[in-house]
Amino acid sequence: MDLFKWKFSYPVTVLILLLLMTDAGFILVHVLRKLGYINSGYFNLSQDMGYAEVFQYMKEFWIASLLVIIALRDKAASFVVWSLIFLYMLADDSLKVHENGGRYLVEALNIQPALSLRAQDFGELLVTAIAGGILFSMLFVTYYFASQAARHITHKLLLGVAGLAFFGILIDMLHSALPFGNFIFGLIEDSGEMLTMSLIVGYCFALMYSQAHNQQRVPSSA
Repeated sequence: MDLFKWKFSYPVTVLILLLLMTDAGFILVHVLRKLGYINSGYFNLSQDMGYAEVFQYMKEFWIASLLVIIALRDKAASFVVWSLIFLYMLADDSLKVHENGGRYLVEALNIQPALSLRAQDFGELLVTAIAGGILFSMLFVTYYFASQAARHITHKLLLGVAGLAFFGILIDMLHSALPFGNFIFGLIEDSGEMLTMSLIVGYCFALMYSQAHNQQRVPSSA
């Protein structure tokens, strides 16, 4: 299944459109709040336990759940690791793992600011690197023993995670380092993560649906 040439069936296409439309709605009300038309802070994309952030938690949970089901169906350990990766993302987003861990490392290792970045930024990057190193080492091992089809899916999921890293790490670092464009960089970071996560949900659901649909169409042998 080519990530850039999805030939989705009707239910998968509808799901992806609904997810993207919901993301667009959250982005719109975020902008309207900035313009003063909405007062509630829960419409802020980066608000802790705000509406958009909780929706993002739900998507991460859906992805992890779908990957567990796919792992059980295909008996592929690599999808179990992928599920753990998205569960870590869920824990990180909801419990602020890299922020709290980064704060601890700054104090424990006496990390200093540099290159227009805060010490906290380096601490957060270190926590993310440690967690990523552990999880992706596990993925590398399971990838080695995976089938060609499972490897192909891993390539697509890696592309999705690269998109999340681009918005969640690179744009976030620019957001912290540059003295201007605070709202714009924040909007790009948060909306980019939301839209990318929705596409990953759609991709995982497509993997589930396409396989189940194909099995239903296979005629039983007499």
